[in-house]
Amino acid sequence: MRAVVKTAPKDGPEGTEVRDCPRPVPSPDEMLIRVAAAAVCGTDKHIYHWDPSIHEKVQPPRIYGHEFCGFIEEIGERAHRDGFKVGDYVSAEMHVVCGECEQCRSGNGHICVRTKIYGLHEDGAFAEFVKVPASNVIKLGSFVPLRVGAFLDALGNAVHTTQVADLAGKSVAITGFGPIGAMAAAIAEHSGASLVIVTDVSDHALETARRWAASRDFSNLHAFNVRTTDPADVKKAIDALTDGVGVDIVLEMSGSSAAINFALEVVRMGGMLSLLGLPTGHDVTITDYTKNVIFKGVTMQGIIGRRMYSTWQRMLALLRSGLDVEWVVQATFESLDDFHEGMGRFDRHEALKVVFFPEGEEAAKARLAKLFP
Repeated sequence: MRAVVKTAPKDGPEGTEVRDCPRPVPSPDEMLIRVAAAAVCGTDKHIYHWDPSIHEKVQPPRIYGHEFCGFIEEIGERAHRDGFKVGDYVSAEMHVVCGECEQCRSGNGHICVRTKIYGLHEDGAFAEFVKVPASNVIKLGSFVPLRVGAFLDALGNAVHTTQVADLAGKSVAITGFGPIGAMAAAIAEHSGASLVIVTDVSDHALETARRWAASRDFSNLHAFNVRTTDPADVKKAIDALTDGVGVDIVLEMSGSSAAINFALEVVRMGGMLSLLGLPTGHDVTITDYTKNVIFKGVTMQGIIGRRMYSTWQRMLALLRSGLDVEWVVQATFESLDDFHEGMGRFDRHEALKVVFFPEGEEAAKARLAKLFP
């Protein structure tokens, strides 16, 4: 099979090769899935460029990629589950947890201390076939387009970030309009948020947000560039939009110290920060902690991965109810052989999400049409 392999601890094409690899053989507890579509995420970018953050997580050679959908090709002898059969349209939770640690046994498997991530610690989904534990396979319905099924892992992060509070009727600020920020905006609009405020340092990202809002006829989106406009002026504008109260919830997607402190400035008394973004380093400095955290009585919630499996259930329910996020796919390729070009588009911020179809999009659609005529 064709696969994208991190072949050496080097940056770019010198360390990544698209090549023929043996087709995986599932163990008795695994399912083999024919990959229909796979998407690039920020972690893949770090692997591609061999950034320091992944040196201890990836040991070349490794097939990477962890966002995908596909069709069950083979089921191990102990991997049969009620309602699953060969040919089914599926995705998978690529965080594989131990089930034995305190976190797993208290319903918090998403923060398992022994988590293995397929696509980092084990071979992943930038391939024609991928094998995963049967317990992690998620069945999909016809309401999940292939282009959306390709990035359910990332959409799950957005759902986890947004669902820490009821967004209906709430004012929401999103700091950072990258791929997951864009998904979060779509979820906020779909969930009935009364006001969505987007901040970023890129005019291109903010224009994308405005075009999306216009396409949805969503007039309650306001976008601000906090690099070219004084943040104090942006805060004044937000105060005016919220009658001086501040926003109910901030979805922090950037990891920037400046963005986190700005979030603490604009959130209302007793409001919430849902924090997904990762800083460049390990440290973030909070200014005026007393005033903006303690005396404001804010709640700060760190987000990692997807809750197993309530986030998946919530995500699929949102998609079934009409959540539209297919627009974040802004570049597609008919083969994994185009991987370097696709990663370049992602690198240059020319596309929020890049999706590859290992056997071609029309072939994957034909398989889907047979399942859901």
